[in-house]
Amino acid sequence: MARDAAGRPDDGNAFTHFFDRVDRALSPVFESPPGPQNEGPQQPPSADAACPVCGHPMFEHRFDNDAGNVILICPTADRLPERNESTPFNELGMPADERRLEKIRERELHAK
Repeated sequence: MARDAAGRPDDGNAFTHFFDRVDRALSPVFESPPGPQNEGPQQPPSADAACPVCGHPMFEHRFDNDAGNVILICPTADRLPERNESTPFNELGMPADERRLEKIRERELHAK
């Protein structure tokens, strides 16, 4: 009660002001970003889209989700050829991005 009387009139007390300031400071961080303008909902991929593993249409495939993970079951044992990656890989085994490649080039120049 004493704090209420000591606060600013009709504006709440010091605690209210503190949390209002915290809310104003953190709102931009935790709010969701604005969505795309003038676009409808994203359409699911069509059933005749090609499978990224075997190249057959997706309507020929089955999905097994009994084990908790969704597993794609292709109708054939044929697989698309793997891309020939001659670039260095990052720590996760993925092809390195441009920033990583630039660092590798700089290290090679300094090592010579």
